[in-house]
Amino acid sequence: MKNKLLLLLLMLFTSTFLLAAVPTTPSPAQYAVGVSILPTLSWTNTANKIQFGTDATFGSTLYDGAPTSGTTYVIATPLSNATTYYWRASADAGTNWSATWEFISVNAAKPTLNPIYPGVTSAYIGWYPVPYSSGLTYDVYVSSSADDVTYTAFSLATGGGNLTNTYYTLTGLVQGTYYKVQVRAKKSTLIISYSAVSPSFRAAGPPVPTASYPTVPAADGSIYANPPTLFWYIEGNEPTLAYEIELYSATDPNYSTVFSADQGTLIATGFTSSKTFKKVPLSLIAGKIYTWHVRSVSGSVRSNWSATATFTMYSNVATAAEVPTPSWPVTNPTVYLNPPTLYWYLGSDKTGLEYQVQFSTSSTEGGGAGTGYTAGTVTSTSWTSDLFIALPTSLITGTQYFWHVRSKVAGSSPEIFSAYSSSPVASFTIAATASGAATTPIPSWPVGGAIVDGTMADITLSWTAYSTQALDFTVRIATSSSVDGSGMLNHGSAAQGGWVATLTSANANAIKTLTAGATYYWQVKSKLHTNTSVESPWSMIASFSTAAGSSSVVPLVISPNYLQPLNNTTAVLTWHIPVPSESHLKYDLQYSKNADFNNAVSKTNLNEPVTQVTGLETNSTYYWRVLSKTDNGSTSSYSTTGSFTTSGATAVEEQETIPTAYELSQNYPNPFNPTTRINFAIPQNSFVTIKVYDMLGREVKTLINQQMVSGNHSIDWNADNNLGIKVATGMYIYRITAGNFVSTKKMVLIK
Repeated sequence: MKNKLLLLLLMLFTSTFLLAAVPTTPSPAQYAVGVSILPTLSWTNTANKIQFGTDATFGSTLYDGAPTSGTTYVIATPLSNATTYYWRASADAGTNWSATWEFISVNAAKPTLNPIYPGVTSAYIGWYPVPYSSGLTYDVYVSSSADDVTYTAFSLATGGGNLTNTYYTLTGLVQGTYYKVQVRAKKSTLIISYSAVSPSFRAAGPPVPTASYPTVPAADGSIYANPPTLFWYIEGNEPTLAYEIELYSATDPNYSTVFSADQGTLIATGFTSSKTFKKVPLSLIAGKIYTWHVRSVSGSVRSNWSATATFTMYSNVATAAEVPTPSWPVTNPTVYLNPPTLYWYLGSDKTGLEYQVQFSTSSTEGGGAGTGYTAGTVTSTSWTSDLFIALPTSLITGTQYFWHVRSKVAGSSPEIFSAYSSSPVASFTIAATASGAATTPIPSWPVGGAIVDGTMADITLSWTAYSTQALDFTVRIATSSSVDGSGMLNHGSAAQGGWVATLTSANANAIKTLTAGATYYWQVKSKLHTNTSVESPWSMIASFSTAAGSSSVVPLVISPNYLQPLNNTTAVLTWHIPVPSESHLKYDLQYSKNADFNNAVSKTNLNEPVTQVTGLETNSTYYWRVLSKTDNGSTSSYSTTGSFTTSGATAVEEQETIPTAYELSQNYPNPFNPTTRINFAIPQNSFVTIKVYDMLGREVKTLINQQMVSGNHSIDWNADNNLGIKVATGMYIYRITAGNFVSTKKMVLIK
């Protein structure tokens, strides 16, 4: 009996000990809510096994094994937001379990990354929380590991911790290295959500330039400035780039776009420029074919070479001097550059001429027109083979000057001179300011249609403007790129800020109230702080779009536009969404014969950014616009208005034959005054650009720069430049780019 009593007492003691060892007092507490997505589970009394998951019966688990320590388990993989989790612990490897505990992870905004646009050494990272939540901070993590999924492959970016804004610039990118980023949201020190891992990106190389002049066909020897000046451009604004150029003398008239030793001889290499043009450093041979290409350089990083440009030096060597014609400045404009640069042209493309300018404060000529000035302060420049010259000394401010130019046959003995030019009577006045004009600013950010994230109130516009004088600035913003003759944004939506001294940035929302999912155009100008009557021209127009999130987006009209003539009574209308929306978008479209959209015809709930309208009236002008909308009721503003015209086509004519090849026709009439028409054909829908250049390769006018449908088209030019100012008599080049098709022709304006 005594032994049985001892055994019973031993069993009771052991049972009591085992019950005391069951884990208790969980953390997070039972039924806790708002728990971190990287929590540490803890309890009292040592355990050697835990189970954890979203199944209350533990039929399936996220973890089933030993804890991190006897009283803790550290969860290393982020949990899902707003999710219920269950867990329990055992001190005897699962024979006896604690109670089942549960908690709900935090329900918080998840950072959503915007597209990443890397630069040469940095990348702008932007995001927005979905759904919106205030009071958050963010950590930006970066990885260059091949493992682009595992959370442990990422490390905190330098300076990327505890950010209160929703953007960050990742610096120190290495060429050729791929990167990924992830943004982690916190409330205080509690990590509450992760963004998805970004797609891989790498540092961008410098942009590849596009050769713009001379690029005429090898069979057309129209380059007569010797040595010529080469011109090129890049997309966007990169003021810190340098450029390297190579020039080849071709041996094959059908010179291809690939440089190789059997096709040409490298005659000039390594000549560089900090601007987008450069004079060839040696004289070229008349009648010879030349090719050239250019690349951009940023520090030690070089872009690829541009496509090959080909030209032929004209071989029509002058035997007699020809009177040049002044082109700028004439008609007494106010000139702010001091000393100014003067330009002229020839009525024919002769080679072998040199030029000399004479200028004076008086227009009196002693022996009649074209014989030379004899009164005032008379100065003659040195001879040049260029069609322009920068005057050798600064001129007197507030003073009117007269100038003319003559030519001579280079190397002639005795020298063969032309008379001085006499028409037009060329004059200009130096602005009455001591040290030149107000500098035209250059927009630097945001530009090029960049998608800008963050709250509207945080969007800052920045620009550069180098000047030795103090400047004031004003900014203008609109939802359309329409400008007046001075280059100023003139759409009805335009708003302009006040003049601000010295600052080279401005808050966009303080000038015009911005909305999500919209595209904006902006420009800036300066004036002298000490002489407020001296203003610069308006800058180039920059553009940006605001991130849409799940909102609707204001569409951008593509085609037809700018009164594009259609040869039938059917139109295919196309538009573009500049920023992505997280929501599915549908479109409502209106078109009307009235610019105010009275009696408009509507097409609603379109699923694609294109539609066809039929049954239009002949010989009519139509206007159209489009908006987007989401399924949850968000509706954008209407786009800017597109326009097109219909012809008087009959039902038979409406069955237009689609051209089988690209073609650029000679303008008609030619020579012309004041308007000429350019016809062209495109066999398939293409993005078409038609631009007019002067004989120095400088852009004069952009006639078309848009997506167009296949067919035969035409565009008129009324001899004005991009500012709406009429251009001078002379020879001009027009050039079409459509897909891979490029063609160039010449035309002559005679007034």
